[in-house]
Amino acid sequence: FTCFDCSQKYFVFGANSGSLYLYDRVTTTFLAIFPSQLGTIGKVSISHNEKQIAIGNQTGSIGVLLELEPPHVKEILSTELAPTTDGEGQPLEMAEPAFVTSFCWTEDDKELYCGDSRGIVSLIQFSLFMGRNILNISLHPVLLLENRIVQIDRYKDLLLVSTLSKCVLCNTAREEFKQIGNRPRDGQYGASFVIAQPNSYAGSMTPSPPLMIVDEEDVRIFCSRPGSRLWEADLEGNVIRTHQFKQAAASRRHRRELQCLQESKLDLMGPTEHADGTMMVVPFQVLYSIRRQLLLVHDRCQLLIIDPLQSRIVLRTDEFTDIAHVAVVDEWIYLLTGENRVFQVRVEIEGEEDPNSTSSGQEERSSQNTSPLQPLLESRKQKQGVYILDSVLNNNGKQLKDGKESPLLLSTEATIKEALVSVVRGKYGRNIKQMFMGYEQQQRTQNNGIPERPKTLNLTKIYEPSRSNVFANGNGHALLAEFGIEAEDLECDKDDMIEDLVRTRTGQTFGPIQMQGKKKFSTSLLDGYETSEDDATVRNLYLIFRSSIISNLNFADRYAKIFDDYDTESIVRLLRKLEQLMEENEEPNARVKCMRIYFNYLKPELLWEIDTDSRQFIKSGFILCNITEPDDRARLERLVHCADCGYCLEATASCHYQEIGTCLMQYYWSRKEYDECFAMVKQVPYLWRTITRYYIQDRREDKVVACVWNLADRELFERAADELPFQLDHWRKLFELVIAYHQRHEMICLSCDKPCARPDNRDNTPPADGTVGPAIKSLFRQWNYLLGVALSHFSSPLELLSLVRCYAEHIPRGAIAPSFYIRCLLLEAK
Repeated sequence: FTCFDCSQKYFVFGANSGSLYLYDRVTTTFLAIFPSQLGTIGKVSISHNEKQIAIGNQTGSIGVLLELEPPHVKEILSTELAPTTDGEGQPLEMAEPAFVTSFCWTEDDKELYCGDSRGIVSLIQFSLFMGRNILNISLHPVLLLENRIVQIDRYKDLLLVSTLSKCVLCNTAREEFKQIGNRPRDGQYGASFVIAQPNSYAGSMTPSPPLMIVDEEDVRIFCSRPGSRLWEADLEGNVIRTHQFKQAAASRRHRRELQCLQESKLDLMGPTEHADGTMMVVPFQVLYSIRRQLLLVHDRCQLLIIDPLQSRIVLRTDEFTDIAHVAVVDEWIYLLTGENRVFQVRVEIEGEEDPNSTSSGQEERSSQNTSPLQPLLESRKQKQGVYILDSVLNNNGKQLKDGKESPLLLSTEATIKEALVSVVRGKYGRNIKQMFMGYEQQQRTQNNGIPERPKTLNLTKIYEPSRSNVFANGNGHALLAEFGIEAEDLECDKDDMIEDLVRTRTGQTFGPIQMQGKKKFSTSLLDGYETSEDDATVRNLYLIFRSSIISNLNFADRYAKIFDDYDTESIVRLLRKLEQLMEENEEPNARVKCMRIYFNYLKPELLWEIDTDSRQFIKSGFILCNITEPDDRARLERLVHCADCGYCLEATASCHYQEIGTCLMQYYWSRKEYDECFAMVKQVPYLWRTITRYYIQDRREDKVVACVWNLADRELFERAADELPFQLDHWRKLFELVIAYHQRHEMICLSCDKPCARPDNRDNTPPADGTVGPAIKSLFRQWNYLLGVALSHFSSPLELLSLVRCYAEHIPRGAIAPSFYIRCLLLEAK
């Protein structure tokens, strides 16, 4: 057996023979074997309805076994992982075959997400092939990341994808993507959704509600970090805190034990602990969820169960050796070891009582504090603390219920201290500033003009600490110190906290130096955005842009759906706002990126119908797209410029958005707005080719010869010789340019017609774009090619030979091949 998975009913094992072995989970009875031609199975996953099994082998094949329940025919449909392509759609050669590394079923089992070793997340939609006559399945890439997919998890429309270097949160309905945190990593680290406030009671392991029906505020994201750490993030992808698990798994006074099914006791404080009480580092490679409350991690010899919200290791053991695969069903854990042995472990969570406590109140408090699963009670304490502080501060501690003071509002020093501790250490800690401000942004006044305190505590979802010294550290410990309360040791890494805890709109963080005067821009993947229609559209454009960067997919269709609803003037207005938004978020080259978004949508023929301002906006954007990137600048610097007018003597081999540039030139040239044309040519020398075509069309004999010679473009040269057509004077002028180029390294400026010296090594410099190299230009600028074209345009070969004889003393010996003279003789004889 190479892998396995389990569900409420079944065990399924994949084997190196390519077969699947199905067992009953409860009775361990063998049920069936399903042979396949897939070879060694590397990954299996049972759907939630237990009717399908997804299979992935080690060479890039994916299979789906349909309808496990009898009497259906057991058939495995298979497909191959799509080949990897680059940004231009060209296939890339892989050193090793790709294979599936993670499966994730949707709750209704109608879709299956597959992550592979190349970093691609693909989607299989079962509704597309469940008909009787369709016998194949197809993959649709939805996310392209740079390296291997480690784990995929799902909550509603959110897809959580963890790779070797980062975690990405995706809204699959809106195709929006957001990276969680900024600090990179390198290694196998998983990620999972966890219910922050499970509907459970102390001392019991009652089933948690399905993740899909839990409120959004009760769900957290946990991402593995190096060094046995976890990032806790909200559903907007904002990192809230870092949890550190390097401390000992449990105190020696409250030693926890793992009780096997054979009733033997295993000591958990064994050789996995160092002398100083710290735990050996276990990489959190995959986060297995136990009822969406606890997280299970393991390596080859250690097993850890973590309560992530309380930053506790509930259980740790090294009893099992050579752990190869793990699967979880409710509170049952199944371990497949290298010896093909499967162990079944049941997690029972019970409250522990302090044996040294004497009073029942102390015993109850000890039980609450030491129980490894207390997210509900801790949450209640936090909310109760908020309620106490809110009432004490806003209503002077006088809140009556049926004429009596509420027992929650005992205004004693101990009560207030406990409330502060629960609030600051809880999920509301970074909003505590709001309590002490005590006023809403728009203060309401009573009849006497005194500002009225808010009736309810307005807790914001933006975790923004105060800019005062009390909250400068962002965690409220200075506030606790002022009340004489000692803060516990931080479980978070300060560097991670400073980087990712509170993010401003510009992508910077609140640290010791606070950012001021910056607006907030919500990029929530779940919540709406109440604003004007334009701002909402700009927000969508920005989110699509960010998604395209993360996913490496082409989002032209997504942009088109937005732009189709606007005319050109409105689109230009939106692009200007989008540019401003990108600049506020410190996006480099914001205008270039905005223009690329639009140019990928724009149809060039529309340039004839839009208003002048919009056309000018597009013109400036076209120029910017061709002079901003380092490669473009290097290409322009390689060209020789006229010392008098500044125009380039030659043209680049290509340009970005050539059709748009050509269409703009056509528009200006047709209206004799030559200044506009030459302003574009000066910035984008490639457009000399377009100008040359217009010279040929307009019979500008004074310009055509120098243009075709400088550009060294065969197509333009041969077209000019045919259409102008070239006469004896044209050829004489061309030969003079050839001699000036070879002898004095001179070229004629295409703008001011003045001779300009150029370095003789420019043709030997490799081009930046890699399209037109020195070999092509040097081949054009040789006598053999030029005379070959000329021979076809002279009525008599003797006339051409007579012209060549005039320049014989300037033509190097051997520059003209004997074959040219032979052709002349043969043509003359004919």
